Amino acid sequence: MKQLFITFLTVILILMSADAQDIDNVKYAVCHKIYEEINIDGHFTESAWQHAEWIDDFEDIRGGGISNHKTQAKILWSNDFLYLAIKFEEPHICAYITENEQQIYFDNAFELFIDPDDDARNYYEFEINAVGATWDLQMNKPYSEGGNFNSNWNICNLQKAIFLNGTLNNPTDVDSFWTIELAIPFSAFDEYANGKHPCDGAKWKLNLLRVQWNFDIVDGKYIKKTDEKGKLLRSDFWVWSPQKQINMHIPERWGILEFKD
Repeated sequence: MKQLFITFLTVILILMSADAQDIDNVKYAVCHKIYEEINIDGHFTESAWQHAEWIDDFEDIRGGGISNHKTQAKILWSNDFLYLAIKFEEPHICAYITENEQQIYFDNAFELFIDPDDDARNYYEFEINAVGATWDLQMNKPYSEGGNFNSNWNICNLQKAIFLNGTLNNPTDVDSFWTIELAIPFSAFDEYANGKHPCDGAKWKLNLLRVQWNFDIVDGKYIKKTDEKGKLLRSDFWVWSPQKQINMHIPERWGILEFKD
């Protein structure tokens, strides 16, 4: 019995060690402060963007493979805004959800997750598609812990722009890429950031997600693929910091964004 207990304890320690190692291996990025004005137009032409480095390319949410279509992002900050520039390689740009506060992830979409105080609870989620339709929400804790989302939270004074190097919802041609440029006021995060805006050296937990559906072309329209029983096939999920499973709501595995002046 004693030997059995020792074996059981050893297995538990190994599993705990592996999980801790996974958390230690989350992605890290430096976000540099800027003092010039950014024109949110989807083109990233300002010198600040030109000097900013792309963070690591997105990979499969489970880890171990770069996305089929390259996904890149840059992040900057000022006294008042968090800036994001995202570029999606995409041969077929499509989006059919045009109203805000819908489940945008049923289109090809980009999602941002932010936990300002790194407590693995009380975090924010933001979604946007190629039309510019958005959904912003708060989470009091992960779904696995019985969390609920609050869709009444809104990012006031959000600045956004979409640029399409191609045509929208047109299966007859081959597109190149599309971009999103965002300026998110830090005031939007005040509730879960205890009213504190970032300062030099501050670290926030953050992750970025690309939702990518697989389509067939039917009667000149993109139709999501289904299996032989007509069941909708799961989309691909490509992220900055892999979650090790198909679940974005594990804040401990999000990346670390460090603010530098």
